[in-house]
Amino acid sequence: MKPSSHRSPRTVAPARRVLALAAVLTGLASAAAPTTAAASEPDKAYCADTYRNAQIQRKSGALLRARESLLVCVSDRCPSMMQPDCTRWLTEVEAALPSIAFAAKGVDGKDVTAVHVTMDGQHLTETLDGKSISLDPGSHTLRFEHASEPPIEQTIMVREGEKARVVSVSWAKTEKTTPGGEPAEPRSERRTPTSVWVLGGVGVAATATFGALALHGMSRRSALEKECFGSCRQEQVDSIKTQLLVADVALGVGVVSLGVAAVLFLTSGGSSSTERDRAEGARSAPRPGFVSFGVAPQPNGGAASFAARF
Repeated sequence: MKPSSHRSPRTVAPARRVLALAAVLTGLASAAAPTTAAASEPDKAYCADTYRNAQIQRKSGALLRARESLLVCVSDRCPSMMQPDCTRWLTEVEAALPSIAFAAKGVDGKDVTAVHVTMDGQHLTETLDGKSISLDPGSHTLRFEHASEPPIEQTIMVREGEKARVVSVSWAKTEKTTPGGEPAEPRSERRTPTSVWVLGGVGVAATATFGALALHGMSRRSALEKECFGSCRQEQVDSIKTQLLVADVALGVGVVSLGVAAVLFLTSGGSSSTERDRAEGARSAPRPGFVSFGVAPQPNGGAASFAARF
């Protein structure tokens, strides 16, 4: 008797299920293959755009945008042939990218952190934490707002490679007051009186006159001694004595003038701006004045004259 070829339904059903599952998996794999290939193409195009844009942005000074483009370009999603250039450019952009930090003082002169900062009209930060913020090089307008105080604006010029530049603002009161709350007196400043300059000039002139007369007189006396050998005429001797005497008088006038000028300079106190304003009218009024200094030989000596009015 031949064995029967009839199979049990329980044996055929599992086999059909396996074949159906295999067919479904094969169909999914064939459908997924073109999708993955198509998805890789936009990534390559995007990388090429960032590669090209990074160079344009860098040359135009938009270093922040150039850094964003280069961070995409150096990632693994972009072709490896682009990465060496992008890595080198990113290092150079990071070195050239400037940064600033902020510091602010309140009305009491103490540091404050709750400050709203905008740059070129764009929000930047609400709190000053001491950390630096990167920005593009060039001119930027900063606006600082704190509590109910009036805002402060600053325009700064930031240069490539300038790192952690500190921009400071203050709402502290600048007017100095006394402990009682009253404005402090203006600081006095020393003003040199005119008489000091006049007397100093007279002293210098008299001292120079002494030097010239003394040197000339000594030279004449030396020449006369060699010429006469003790038998010189009396009028020659008297002339030299008179010249030396006038030189001594000029020296005395010079020393006295310089001494008086020094005393006036040391004893002249400072005057506040208010006092100077009050005296301005008196100074501007015309005042007669003169200074006179002279020396002249006399039959029995010499005479010097000095007169001044301020």
